[in-house]
Amino acid sequence: MELMSFRRTDVPELLSWFANESELIQWAGPSFTWPLTAEQFIQHLQVADTEPPTLYPLGLYEGDAFVGYCELSDLCWAAGSAKLSRVAIRPDRRGQGLGLFMVRRALALGFGQLKLHRIGLGVFDFNSAAVRCYERAGFTHEGTLRDSARVGDERWSCHIMSILRPEWDGGQSEHDPA
Repeated sequence: MELMSFRRTDVPELLSWFANESELIQWAGPSFTWPLTAEQFIQHLQVADTEPPTLYPLGLYEGDAFVGYCELSDLCWAAGSAKLSRVAIRPDRRGQGLGLFMVRRALALGFGQLKLHRIGLGVFDFNSAAVRCYERAGFTHEGTLRDSARVGDERWSCHIMSILRPEWDGGQSEHDPA
């Protein structure tokens, strides 16, 4: 299992993981319109090609098989901060610990190679599996944006979480077993 730069040839596979608008919003917030097209997503990825990049799209690969996706996004080099965003595991591989593995690898990249100080994220409050995963990776709750998203007739609340470099360093062997 390896977390590495996302292969753009895997865009169609990634897009197939989201069956409806609610699943897309749960994964990406309001960033995209439904149905998400390859063109929309490839345009989103273009900021990864800037210098310095403000986006690191990452793929989790088991051999040649693409099994997970996440991003370090909104990189602010002056502040040493970024967001962990758009975390997804291929539907038939969920519940096997791959999300936690991928998140820990992304933190190792952010705090290790990129020398960041803070990595934050937003996760909808009803996504209890994701919240548990982030807590196990060392993230701390900072607050909740109540009714911050509208999806159809529903209002969704978003937890804000973060982890700081000293918190990650203190448990580095736990968070990055390699």
